[in-house]
Amino acid sequence: MAEKKKIVIADDSKEICQILETILTREGYIVDYVHDGFSLLTYLKTNQDIDVVILDLIMPEKGGISVFETVRSIAPASKLIIYTGYSNYKHTVFGREADAFVNKVDGVKELLGVIEKLIK
Repeated sequence: MAEKKKIVIADDSKEICQILETILTREGYIVDYVHDGFSLLTYLKTNQDIDVVILDLIMPEKGGISVFETVRSIAPASKLIIYTGYSNYKHTVFGREADAFVNKVDGVKELLGVIEKLIK
């Protein structure tokens, strides 16, 4: 049996984190989440085997914008998916340098498809 892929979600919405955790766990992934960029950096420093980081760009405390480059340096082997409701970021450096960009309004099915393409 193939080893389960590990995903961490960084989003300030507890509801989004819980919904994604439920759906992704049902799909066979191991899922954890944090609610700001600072917590994500701490998490990644102690969890080096993360396959996918799902990163919201706009969060209180430290948002995805302020930790983007650091996430890349701490977890270079992880695929980085920007998951935001702000579609105008798609054509910025964040949208171009992430492994994928998914607008929250496109739905969870879109996110699942992107994850499968990146890590299967």
